[in-house]
Amino acid sequence: MAYIGDRLEVFAGTTPDRTALACGPVRLSWRDLIETIGVAETQIRRRTSFGARIALLLKNPAELIICFFACARSGRIAVVLDPEWPEARKQATLDTISAGLLIDDARFSAFKSSAVTAPVDAGVAEDPAPGEDDLFYAGFTSGTSGTPKGYVRTHGSWLESFALSEREFGASGANRVVLAGQLNHSLHLYGAVCGLACGQEVVLLPRFEPRAVLAELEGASDGAVLYATPTQLHYLAEAARRSGPVVAVAQVFSSGAKWGGEDRNALARVFPKAQLIEFYGASEASFITVARPDESIPEGSVGRAASGVDILIGNPDTPAPSGEPGPVWVRSAMLFSGYICGASPLTRWQDGWLTFGDHGYLDADGFLFLTGRENRMIVTSGLNVYPEEIEAALCAHPAVAVAVVVGLSDRARGERLEAAVQLSSDLPEAEAFLQKHCKALLGTGKVPRRIKVVDRLPLTAGGKPDIQRITSDLSKEACKEGM
Repeated sequence: MAYIGDRLEVFAGTTPDRTALACGPVRLSWRDLIETIGVAETQIRRRTSFGARIALLLKNPAELIICFFACARSGRIAVVLDPEWPEARKQATLDTISAGLLIDDARFSAFKSSAVTAPVDAGVAEDPAPGEDDLFYAGFTSGTSGTPKGYVRTHGSWLESFALSEREFGASGANRVVLAGQLNHSLHLYGAVCGLACGQEVVLLPRFEPRAVLAELEGASDGAVLYATPTQLHYLAEAARRSGPVVAVAQVFSSGAKWGGEDRNALARVFPKAQLIEFYGASEASFITVARPDESIPEGSVGRAASGVDILIGNPDTPAPSGEPGPVWVRSAMLFSGYICGASPLTRWQDGWLTFGDHGYLDADGFLFLTGRENRMIVTSGLNVYPEEIEAALCAHPAVAVAVVVGLSDRARGERLEAAVQLSSDLPEAEAFLQKHCKALLGTGKVPRRIKVVDRLPLTAGGKPDIQRITSDLSKEACKEGM
């Protein structure tokens, strides 16, 4: 039976001294990597049973990927939490997911120390090898209530994603995979796991620094593959204007927002020999559509259905005809298995088909165009954010009477978060104070870039905040200020 990480011993046996994983000054050979994963795997087996949920709360991305593989190979479920979450959110999530073990920075250090005094196979239960239908990974995406949705995946769903990548994009011939961001972002985690599972050297960056990313790409003697969000690519292109093109890059993978024509042209100059590959997907569905550089993609489309993926619009019983918009439904072997915490009324199953709130239409040639979302979800810097969550955080402050959060078009981020608030009492330096308030409750990624205090928010005829007018007013003001 195949499972995630089942070929690592093969690479360690054939190329033991070749670098497998790099993060900052740390370089692990394939021999070192398999031994380090083995230590973590042994400690996990000693403390938990097959199928247990292992909460991973690690700041070091190399330690996270080591524990991720240890969980996958031992038949446990790696539950990847964001170390940047506020403490209250971390604890609330841990209380909800019923983890059999928490591995944080201190616990990982203890694992390494214990390996010195105990044989790696001492006292370890004999567990079966995991199978394709076994769960192995849980990640998190935003929910409207503020409670993160914990989606869970099987080995088989990701193995099919690996196979799809090979079918769709072919072998790049590159030996190095470079990740431009933290592994709590599903795009980067997928790139790291796929790279190591395929025997490539994976380079992790402790933090996103454009010049450091470009240096790792330039240093790839046998070519490189880059995974990055559109926002990160925008800043990489800006940095490369000064340093010059990077010819070693063979493929660039990105998702989370549509590239603008100007950014695509800039990337083509920065990475002149690379396939620039966009794909539309979801945490619950993996790949949905792909936009290959060698295809003529209609303006505004997110591409055609990826290999092995079926798409319909409307509902599975009566699909809508070409050109008619409606809910997007997806069917493939890569769909998730459910939520371990949180929920969404927009996520629905029917006869093997899945929908999760996105709306769009298919043209006569099968290209998908997204027209919006059933909810107000905003995609900013590759992060899915529900404005209701931020509005609730703002209104939790006693000086805020009403708050509206919107997403405005932003070249670098796709959309940026902005807010308009109506106060119930005086609040000196309100914008800076409320931004700190949001950061403490929600984390950095969900802080509005600007918070405008108004005397009274405009209302609809029904007495609710007029979101369209508020969005228009904030957009006009941003244009005047050159934002």
